[in-house]
Amino acid sequence: MQPTSWHNQDILHLSVGQWIKALKDPSIFNDEALQLVRFVYSQNKHESTASDIANSFSASTGKVHYNKICACNRKVAKALYSKYNVEPPVEEDGEHRFWNIIFDGNADSPLDSNGHFYWRLRPNLITALENQGLVSKIEL
Repeated sequence: MQPTSWHNQDILHLSVGQWIKALKDPSIFNDEALQLVRFVYSQNKHESTASDIANSFSASTGKVHYNKICACNRKVAKALYSKYNVEPPVEEDGEHRFWNIIFDGNADSPLDSNGHFYWRLRPNLITALENQGLVSKIEL
């Protein structure tokens, strides 16, 4: 598979209904993954960095490294690719790209102090979270 740009790329194009089913499936969204998307939902523009998410997790569970957050994100993405039998896109280095199923991002946006870019929740996932009562709807 040829390398592809990641910005605004959403290979799965999950509907709100598909996101709802995924959110209800603990083999896709375990408690940690639900905590991750709830936290990002609560942030301005429904976006955050891996380091900010890790800092939030650290407040309740002890020190969490951002790599753990990235691993949680990858686990959800791998489960979704598997569920829908879709091959993930490929990075320029030949590795599969998993991070941008739950999230999109903007390579041109400023980075945080750790050099991480901001992940933004997919619009249909935001709606699914709200429809399932997993978050308190907020206008940002």
